[in-house]
Amino acid sequence: MKTLLPFSVNKNDARSLVDQVADGLRQGIVGGHWRVGDEIPSSRELCPMLGVSRIVTSAALERLVAEGYVLTRHGLPPTVRDRAARQWRGHVVLVYPQGDVDYFPTMFAEELRLGLNRAGYLFTRASVDRAVEGGPCDFSLLDAALSRSVDLAIVFDNRAAIFRHLSARKIPYAAVAHCRTTPDGAVGMTRFDYEAAVPEFVAACRAAGVRNAVVLRWDSMMCDAAPALRAAGIAVRAVPVKPDFSHGKHIGVEAAGYEGFARLAASGRLSPDTVVFVTDDYLARGALSAMLAAGLRPPEDFQFAVWANAGLGPFFPRELSRMETDPRAAGTAAAAAAIAYLETGRYPSDTAIRPRWFPGETMGALLPTEGNRKQSTAIDSNRKG
Repeated sequence: MKTLLPFSVNKNDARSLVDQVADGLRQGIVGGHWRVGDEIPSSRELCPMLGVSRIVTSAALERLVAEGYVLTRHGLPPTVRDRAARQWRGHVVLVYPQGDVDYFPTMFAEELRLGLNRAGYLFTRASVDRAVEGGPCDFSLLDAALSRSVDLAIVFDNRAAIFRHLSARKIPYAAVAHCRTTPDGAVGMTRFDYEAAVPEFVAACRAAGVRNAVVLRWDSMMCDAAPALRAAGIAVRAVPVKPDFSHGKHIGVEAAGYEGFARLAASGRLSPDTVVFVTDDYLARGALSAMLAAGLRPPEDFQFAVWANAGLGPFFPRELSRMETDPRAAGTAAAAAAIAYLETGRYPSDTAIRPRWFPGETMGALLPTEGNRKQSTAIDSNRKG
């Protein structure tokens, strides 16, 4: 048995520890580190090697057993199984850019896996990275996953280089992406419609008497509500935020949210007729911390709305007014679309991932009254002082 592992775990990774261990073992098998008949470390042996609990390693091994990669027998070490021994109806590979392994794609991938496995389809994941930022893509892990027959690849995000690589390999693929039209050569697309809940958000702004909107946004791919807000006669101002990723992506984004909102609060330009829209849940965590530090309360002092993922938060004592996506529901929908293609040869044309608007408690029909005008003036005076 090989005692060295071809992978490690990262406690700062957005994926769960079970996902990381399962992915590492799977890639070790697909990539040839372990071959059919080889023994691999048991759940007990993996614990000290990876620095994780046996609950994690047992769950990861159980997943590989369910997928047909590993065979376990009482009293014997787990061994790599000949995957031909299990008759799968087909094989689906999820392809994602390395930098896109985050909460949403992680939860999405798990539900996609569950849906496909239940229907009898083998599911594997492969990442595509760049050895140097801006340089060519490294397709080695993807090619390892494609070493066996693949019936469909699902590409997370709009990545032309990955599309071209799959087309050259003659692998049918579908995209899960924020784009208007199906990529050339794809069998179909599950569209991520970031702006689906914008009309309801704008309606809530109008009901609350909003005249000004401030948008905190650090990535151009995020929800863009500005055109709809301006069309409703609401002035829009962007607060630029630039995360520092040197200490980790999530910490960097949260810190940028704190700094961005702190600058906004110090400017003295918040009032009940202003809405602050934060386009990322981690960015919102930082903004909420800065809000509490400044002693501000929505919707009494200003209106506040966020983009959020179901199951991630952020938490706030009042229910946040928000556009919320459900990554698990999205994975279930994508699995149904993939199965439909595998069984009929046609990818459903109406598959989309859409956020929902939740009114929450941080926006309200608080048209400026004499009382909250005085409150807003007092806040501004204190800041100037």
